[in-house]
Amino acid sequence: MQKVERRKHRGGRKRVWLAAAAVLLAGSVTAAVLLSRKPPAEPLTKEDYSGLLVSREAEELVSVTIERRGEEPWTLIRTENGELMPEGGEWTVSENQARKLTESLTQLRYEEILSEDAEVYREHPEDFGLKYPLVTVTGVYTDGKQVTLRIGGDTGMEESRRYMTVEGDDRLYAVSNGVAEDLDMEYALLHPVPKPEIYEALLDRITLTDREGGKIAEWQLRGKITDRDAGTNWMITAPFNYPADEEAISNLKKSAGNLRLGVYTAPATAENLEKYGLKQPEKTLEIHMAAGSTGTVGESGVYDVQEHDESTVRLYIGQPRDEAADYVRYGEEIFTVSHFTLAALTDPTPVKSAARYPVLTPLASLESLTVEENGEISEYTLAETEESDTASGEGRECRLNGEKMEYSTFEAAYQRLLTVTFSGELPAGAAWKEPYKKYTFRTLSGGTHTVTLSDWDGVHDAVTVDGSTLFYLIKGGMTELPSAGQ
Repeated sequence: MQKVERRKHRGGRKRVWLAAAAVLLAGSVTAAVLLSRKPPAEPLTKEDYSGLLVSREAEELVSVTIERRGEEPWTLIRTENGELMPEGGEWTVSENQARKLTESLTQLRYEEILSEDAEVYREHPEDFGLKYPLVTVTGVYTDGKQVTLRIGGDTGMEESRRYMTVEGDDRLYAVSNGVAEDLDMEYALLHPVPKPEIYEALLDRITLTDREGGKIAEWQLRGKITDRDAGTNWMITAPFNYPADEEAISNLKKSAGNLRLGVYTAPATAENLEKYGLKQPEKTLEIHMAAGSTGTVGESGVYDVQEHDESTVRLYIGQPRDEAADYVRYGEEIFTVSHFTLAALTDPTPVKSAARYPVLTPLASLESLTVEENGEISEYTLAETEESDTASGEGRECRLNGEKMEYSTFEAAYQRLLTVTFSGELPAGAAWKEPYKKYTFRTLSGGTHTVTLSDWDGVHDAVTVDGSTLFYLIKGGMTELPSAGQ
């Protein structure tokens, strides 16, 4: 019987002696070379014992059957157009995975023949990981022939190799880990994973509902996605109404645009919906996009514009698979999706996305501002001049109650107003008096925003923004605007 080296556990003491010997040997060789002044010998090349076990054209592979350890076998068949499809399935295997399987079974290379005597491994198959193989693979070809491989345990050699046997062949082979990994294919990974078509530039509503359909959180754009002030014109519409922070909305839109489905799990049949907690989903995420256009610069440098119809992407969130992923229904299929990826949209704290600034209208978007206090009205009206730059707002003029004033004076005061930040969040049950001061902002896109100040505790004002009151501001916190004659 031919002897085969099985897996060995190398001792630490042996490594130390080998290392010491290697160091001494290296020193001796160096000294010898220096003394003899002869050129070093050619390095020894390792003998190659590898070979091709199967060599066929890719088109010759008819089907592949794979049985992974502890799992039920499944079969892929080659269609007329050369794609691989699950037997009885309605989808084709992703191109990358199909290529790996096809190459492995039509150009099957072994690294070495370890034994030609079958008794070596049949007597104790567990020593080679062959009693319960890592994976058993059968490839069938157009001429009716087939090959069945059983890949077992690690050989324990320096190179990453595994034991392999071939049905009808007594020899014991060593095959590379790379081949083993390509054949030890998880069924779920074969399914192509679609990418939800979410375009950040077209987003105008994000809604999260619970099992009963009640709104957990919702953010909605007031106006159009093409408005100049679209970035600052979002509202939190559930569980309360309040203007949303521009940066918070930008982050939400990025999170939506970065959503990716994970691994395919199963079709969305009634049985599977029940199994994965999707018959009545824990949460439903709706991402609505307005009709519009998006553009990208192609490889040729040409800006390519694409038109999109109004659309909604829906993700139904089921039970968690584990701490890292949730089961999610998208269309008529079920996937696992990273919980971290979903968390920004499905585990929100809406109050954290509320705007912390009472004044939300950028100067470039402002058409007029009216301030009412103690029966007096101050109306600041902005207008374009012939030299105006509408994008930056430069070159505009300002009038206070019809009288022209220095635009730069108003601009400086308004920029200070934009930096005012709330002092804190009003406690539950807080009560405040009637408003004593009101700001009305009108935008170039036709929108109107209001801010009112009401005495709360004598030291602070409750601030109502667009009809909603969440925060307070220290009295005098709203910076002054210029008066007539300034």
